[in-house]
Amino acid sequence: MGAILFLLIVALLKDQGARVTRCANGFTQPNSNPEFLNCIDIDECVENQHFCGERGICVNQLGSYLCKCPTGFSNYGNRQTQCTELNCDQYETQAGQTLPGFDSFLSLLKNNCLVLSNSTLPGPTRLLPTGDVFLTLLVNTTDVVQLGLQSNGHHSSSEVTKLLRTIEISFRLIAPLLTENVTRIETNHTEVEIMVRRDKTPPKGPVSLTNENTQLDTTWETVVGDYQNYLGFAYVVLLNYRNLDSLKDNTSHQSQQLMSSAATVSVSNSNTTYLPQQVNLTFHHLQSSDVDPTCVYWSDENGPGVWSGRGCTLVISNSTHTVCSCNHLSTFALLKGIHQGQGSGQLSLVMWVGVFVALTCVFLSLITTLWCRFVSRKRRGGHRQQQDVQLHRK
Repeated sequence: MGAILFLLIVALLKDQGARVTRCANGFTQPNSNPEFLNCIDIDECVENQHFCGERGICVNQLGSYLCKCPTGFSNYGNRQTQCTELNCDQYETQAGQTLPGFDSFLSLLKNNCLVLSNSTLPGPTRLLPTGDVFLTLLVNTTDVVQLGLQSNGHHSSSEVTKLLRTIEISFRLIAPLLTENVTRIETNHTEVEIMVRRDKTPPKGPVSLTNENTQLDTTWETVVGDYQNYLGFAYVVLLNYRNLDSLKDNTSHQSQQLMSSAATVSVSNSNTTYLPQQVNLTFHHLQSSDVDPTCVYWSDENGPGVWSGRGCTLVISNSTHTVCSCNHLSTFALLKGIHQGQGSGQLSLVMWVGVFVALTCVFLSLITTLWCRFVSRKRRGGHRQQQDVQLHRK
């Protein structure tokens, strides 16, 4: 409709003697003569066959185009972005696998995922919640879980791992549904900022997200990852937890105290195990301290979860702030006393082994010395007896 109106305006201007030398977006002028403006529709589907992805179907329209996605794929309501394969099974709730309060939220996410993937759902069709509604539900549920963990007096490793995994998979469905370029939500226990870019070409350059306790500095190249897999949008998330300042795991007798709030970093790039470019996080200390903390991330590769410093280095630190640089993405924090608990037990074992080896060496050295003295005296005694016998014979 807009394109037809534009053509009518062009014809009207021509009749009035005005010169129009530029076509509207989605149209082009095949004739190079500026005196004769003849705008024709651009067939974007022929010009670029990858607008809709490998599985998407591109449909040309007057002055524009749209993408139709097959079952199991979606472009999250943006009809001009690539079709992305959805894995709705990851939102399936299983007994003992989710935290209290997240069951209903994950069920809502799964239903939304199935609708987006064009699957048939039983019952009447309902309007889908917006990305902002899902984000608000996620933050409120996270608040409840944090308060529940805090009231127990400790945060077990398995519970923290469940919380962080649920939040990470939730963002992969929520962030593409957000309509604003920047979205912020702050509560008493959680603070989140999400930045979304929707461009036909991958965005480039630096990107920074900041909240009360943490600042993230990275690049859109890191957020996007492989440009060949760019989906027409990119997002980066910075989420702070204000009630995960301590972690005590009774199973490993581990007691670790955080010097900062924990922060989750999530991006649209699905391959963040090892990044070609480091990301920087600036943490505000919970309390002023001149002790250099350890930059850590939450690792659940070899068990229920533990704070690990692998891949993260401390760049600079003072009494109030610390800058960490990491080559992967996860949930990060500053840790005080990383060698306590299980780590100190391993250190004590090594120390006692060293003491045992040292005492053994001293004991063997003493035995060797006494043996040498005994042999030496015995040889001297035999030599004297031989001299006495010779003197007696004379």
